[in-house]
Amino acid sequence: MPDSLPKSDDLEATWNFIQPGITQILGDDNSANSSITGVDKILSPTMYMEVYTAIYNYCVNKSRSSGQFNTDKQTLNNQSSILVGSEIYEKLKKYLKKYVSSFQKNAHESFLQFYVRRWKRFTIGAIFLNHAFDYMNRYWVQKERSDGKRYIFDVNTLCLMTWKEVLFDPNSEQLVKEVLEQITAERDGNIIQRGNVITAIKSLVALGIDPQDLKKLNLNVYIQVFEKPFLKKTEEYYTSYSQNYLASHSVTEYIFEAHELINREEKGMAMYWDDHTKKPLSETLNNVLIKNHIEQLEKNFTTLLDSRDHQKISALFTLMQRDFMLLPNLSVAYEQYIKQTGEEAISELIASHKAAVMNSSNENIKKNPNAAINSLPPKEYIKKLLDIYAIFRSITTECFKNDSIFAKALDNACRSYINNNELAIPPGAPRSATSKTAEMLAKYSDQLLKKSTKPEVTQDMSVDDIMMIFKFLTDKDAFESHYRRLFAKRLIHGTSTSDEDEESIIQRLQSENSMEYAGKITKMFQDVRLSKILEEDFDVIIKKEQQVTGNKIPDLQPFILAENMWPFTYQEVEFKLPQDLQQSYKKLEEIYTEKHNGRILKWLWPLCRGELSAAIGKPGRPAFHFTVTLFQMAILLLFNEKDVLTLENIQEATNLNLQNIAAAMVPFIKYKLLQQSPPGLEALMKPDTEFKISLPYKALRTNINFAGGVKSDILNGLISADGTTKRVPGTNGLTENEKIEKELNAERQIFLEACIVRIMKAKRKSPHSMLVNECIAQAHQRFNAKVSMIKKAIDSLIQKGYLQRCDDGESYSYLA
Repeated sequence: MPDSLPKSDDLEATWNFIQPGITQILGDDNSANSSITGVDKILSPTMYMEVYTAIYNYCVNKSRSSGQFNTDKQTLNNQSSILVGSEIYEKLKKYLKKYVSSFQKNAHESFLQFYVRRWKRFTIGAIFLNHAFDYMNRYWVQKERSDGKRYIFDVNTLCLMTWKEVLFDPNSEQLVKEVLEQITAERDGNIIQRGNVITAIKSLVALGIDPQDLKKLNLNVYIQVFEKPFLKKTEEYYTSYSQNYLASHSVTEYIFEAHELINREEKGMAMYWDDHTKKPLSETLNNVLIKNHIEQLEKNFTTLLDSRDHQKISALFTLMQRDFMLLPNLSVAYEQYIKQTGEEAISELIASHKAAVMNSSNENIKKNPNAAINSLPPKEYIKKLLDIYAIFRSITTECFKNDSIFAKALDNACRSYINNNELAIPPGAPRSATSKTAEMLAKYSDQLLKKSTKPEVTQDMSVDDIMMIFKFLTDKDAFESHYRRLFAKRLIHGTSTSDEDEESIIQRLQSENSMEYAGKITKMFQDVRLSKILEEDFDVIIKKEQQVTGNKIPDLQPFILAENMWPFTYQEVEFKLPQDLQQSYKKLEEIYTEKHNGRILKWLWPLCRGELSAAIGKPGRPAFHFTVTLFQMAILLLFNEKDVLTLENIQEATNLNLQNIAAAMVPFIKYKLLQQSPPGLEALMKPDTEFKISLPYKALRTNINFAGGVKSDILNGLISADGTTKRVPGTNGLTENEKIEKELNAERQIFLEACIVRIMKAKRKSPHSMLVNECIAQAHQRFNAKVSMIKKAIDSLIQKGYLQRCDDGESYSYLA
């Protein structure tokens, strides 16, 4: 450069002075020193300041001269175009185009290498050059752009725009092609120069200049030139790769491979592309690696569930979770799998139990397959249901991260197989049949809470088990009905493990359902406590009478039960109370009537029990203690008067019907307390059949429970010698379960009628479909209301005058 600065008003002299400096700043393409590190060495601070000063002097001088000589009004209005050097801007613009056009690629380098080499040097030079033209940028460029001339740029931006126009636009396809080839090479496992790829892609972002707002990020060049071809290339590459991989590997191996590929693309190669590419790249990978193979992945899902391999299941879920639209189908498959697994597990349990029964010595059960199913221990059944739930609860929590859609699938599936399986609803059962799971759960509860259950049996049983299955029951009212019956027996017979355990379950049932749900059970507890108070009062009075009269009065433990709360249906039974119990009976009625005036006592004779002391063993042996029903007691007390009694004698003395006598006698005959002549079940129907006490009576234990062996339906469906069935007079032919089912249906009918009245009172008029849906919703907490049941309840209310059909034939109105 010349030693002295040019004249400030001479454009050509000024340009000739600064051009060599500009060339040094940007770098001479033919110079060996045109590297990035050579900028500071070539451009000395003195020379840099001389270039800056020459440009500054020119711009300032032009401004002053314009102010002195151009005084006419029109010139003053147009002088902004020459105020601080538009001429020098145009010269720089032409120079930059010529300069960039002069770049030459070396013979040994690819276009990508050439592009990156020149870009790095050019952008560094552009920054220095921008500083050299700082005065022009701050005044003239800013003034021009504020006047709306968006084609005027600061020097750095002008350099980039020139680069884009001259070098990038004509060669963009070649550049992107080589970039994508490098990315593909790296995907294939080859080592590449990552720096070149990164620099080239970042240059596309830098070249996205918005002329209207230079500060605004514009990714148009990056998206159009690189991102779209990149995504297309990615799709093509992984389509081919995944197909080839699956052709030689299992689907399970592919799942883990897909994870590796996605992780590599989204994390390992994220250095290449801008954040804008993250979402479309993710979608492309999802489509190519997941959606395109969704059928194979979904088919393999069942295999993974069969393996119970949490790692593999979790890997598949994590993969498909990337697209939430894929999860519903997976959850449906999961729900169906759990349902099928649960049903098959129960079927296998029943099959193994049948096989065990067939190998046993019980001939009666062998002949009746249904009896074999009914003899399945409740604990085995409930535990099997819980085992299936535990398996899939673990999978849902650990593999599916408790995702709501899979947690719901688990609940739906469990509700299905728990309430509907080979035992719960046997094949051929009517559609209105109540699931037997409720009964089995009630029996399981009874085992847990009963004193007589062996400790080794209850070792792994818990209240949590009960509540877990209860949560999934659809017929909760059936459970309440069965539970209440067994609970009543525990209360009356005093066989509960503890009142605390009973209350704990009642409280949990209330919290799980409602206070109303366990209302009857709670009232039963209160009745027992009040009965204990009555018993204490009775004992005090009886002891006083014994002291006065000197007569021994049998001890009595009365239970006063609210008729509509306890699960016992009162049936008037013809029965003559033994003389030994008459005094206790009359005294209790007298005490209760005085205490509660106006209340009526109805005696449930079939439920009464007692204890007898029998000195009928060998001389010198202690007396036997028998636990018997009241009917058994009445029969045994007759043998105090006679050694031999006929069936007719027993009927006359007790007034009992044949069914009750047979039920009471069978345990005596079975345990050889009584000798029957002639023997056989059919002989129990004959009036002249004789019964005699076995003297001396031989038994291994002195405490014997004959009451536990009573079968109230012993004569129902009695098979005669010719194969026909005989019905015994005085029997209704219904088993206990049939009675419960009948009562349950009646209660459901009443409940639905109450629901309908409640709904119609509020609405006054309702379409049929809406009324049915609301009834189902209200009954949901108690049982699964069938549409046929609701229709029956509606018809009943119409007959009773609560509802009437509207003229449209599709709705009902409420009659006040």
